[in-house]
Amino acid sequence: MLIAVNKVSVAPEQRAATVEGFKRAVPAMKQFSGFLGMEIWTEQDGSLLAVSRWTSKEALEEYTNNALFRSHHSGTTAEQKGGYGGAASGGHGQTLYYEAEQLI
Repeated sequence: MLIAVNKVSVAPEQRAATVEGFKRAVPAMKQFSGFLGMEIWTEQDGSLLAVSRWTSKEALEEYTNNALFRSHHSGTTAEQKGGYGGAASGGHGQTLYYEAEQLI
């Protein structure tokens, strides 16, 4: 399993709207067979962590190379955001990737 973590810095008054934007995006992401789910975590400094789970690197790349990804990210392409290594990082700060084993 691949975990992608995007740190999103938003003003406190924009936090609820940002979370709602993620909530609206997730149903369309379910069309990708490798998409396992997404969570939004709030850090102590108020920034948000968008944590998405994928079956593999290739599954995430299928999404980041799709027009849906561009529509979720203000019309920019995965290539402009650096492909897999920087997918979803434009405007979101750094994206970190973790290989994970699901235990339960």
